[in-house]
Amino acid sequence: MSSDDERATDATEPPATDETGPLEPTTGSESLVLTYAAPFLGVVLIAVGLPLAIVGGYVVVQDGVGLCGDPTISATPVDEREEPPSTVEALPADDLSAAERAALEEAIDSPLQEGKVDGEVTNRAALLEGAIVEYEDQRYYVRITSQNSCLEVAPLLFPIGAIAILLGIGVVLTPPIYRKMAGFEERVRRDRPE
Repeated sequence: MSSDDERATDATEPPATDETGPLEPTTGSESLVLTYAAPFLGVVLIAVGLPLAIVGGYVVVQDGVGLCGDPTISATPVDEREEPPSTVEALPADDLSAAERAALEEAIDSPLQEGKVDGEVTNRAALLEGAIVEYEDQRYYVRITSQNSCLEVAPLLFPIGAIAILLGIGVVLTPPIYRKMAGFEERVRRDRPE
């Protein structure tokens, strides 16, 4: 066994130093920071970046994919013998916009009794409360079931979240990379002839 091997395996010996600092990969304080603080900070950055990137990405694509914007109405037939409550407004079918009328026809024909309003909703207030609409000699209770409003947040959340995720990954991977590089540097110094 050579003297270099004995020095490397003796754990009681203080770390070797030269004019640039310690030759060992990490000191005690560096070890605590690299072992616990850096990975924790990286995980926090990833945890913060994920929801930001998801919400920011959703905001960018929601309108183009058709995930928001057009409300949905339901049309439930009203029995002839039932008298609607006096608080429910009667809305003539002629007052409906073309988009509302098309959605009403879609809802009447649909087994789910729902239709999507693709266009302007001129009777939004009445339809939010619910209204009785007489259409083709049949009365329907028509109301907006889902407004499908678009989520409005700053679109910069996506790049901020993506940067936080990438930065977090880099911070989490820093300790093992640092240890490998420091170990490699120590082996190079040890193998270098003096």
